[in-house]
Amino acid sequence: MKIFQNFIVGLLFFGSLALVGYFTVISDSGPFSQQGQQLVLYFDHAEGVKVGTRVTVLGVPAGTVAAVELVSVDDNSRPVPDDSVSRARQIVAITIELKKPVVFYSNYSVNLKNESILSGKVVAIDPGTTQVRSGQPPERLQVIWVDPKQALQAGKTASQISLEKYLEDQSQNRSITALQGQNAGDPVAGLAQLISENRENVRRTIQNVAEITDKINNGQGTIGLLINDNQLHENATTLVTDARLVVREMRESLEDTREQAPVTSFLRAALTSF
Repeated sequence: MKIFQNFIVGLLFFGSLALVGYFTVISDSGPFSQQGQQLVLYFDHAEGVKVGTRVTVLGVPAGTVAAVELVSVDDNSRPVPDDSVSRARQIVAITIELKKPVVFYSNYSVNLKNESILSGKVVAIDPGTTQVRSGQPPERLQVIWVDPKQALQAGKTASQISLEKYLEDQSQNRSITALQGQNAGDPVAGLAQLISENRENVRRTIQNVAEITDKINNGQGTIGLLINDNQLHENATTLVTDARLVVREMRESLEDTREQAPVTSFLRAALTSF
């Protein structure tokens, strides 16, 4: 009996171990899962985005952030080498890895958003559509997709490979687009900045509220008298009682009128006939 129990315990243990190994190694979420294609997005500021941040396409989870690094751009926000004479400033290159390639159109949008005030960042992608809203129809954009295996073999990052291809295609007058993202801003930081900029107004508002509260507690003003003066409370009670009596008398008068209506109608008909 003891041998059978040990066999069952061992079977459950190794079965659980195999199940955990499947979900962590073999499945799509494991380190040996099939890799997707990488794409570099350019932002003015990272705003807390880090490796592993979720990426959504039209609200659907589609991948994660693979790398975050600084790159150089020119006056037109086009990527350039760090030692280029046309280098104007640095921006953030966020490399995302998507399981499936996405077709981008000229009316695309990429934003860094907060799903809620307390949640982390998410890279929200709207690839755009061919639907014509105004003017010319949107054009399909040519973007640079990077195979992570090839990047690993070359010993380069996706942003470096994208920069090389971008410069090469630019020299050949090809229309390769470096996708630009927008920063939606941190709502908590925005609220803190708003309070900081209006500090005097906020302080004055708090003082006014405190003064109003003190006046109410001291019985000043209409609201203070209603709360603190018992005579007003008694008068209000008397007024409500009188109103009830008036309503009751009106109801009784209406009922009497309704009861006398047949008699009045009979007398009117009789007098009319004679």
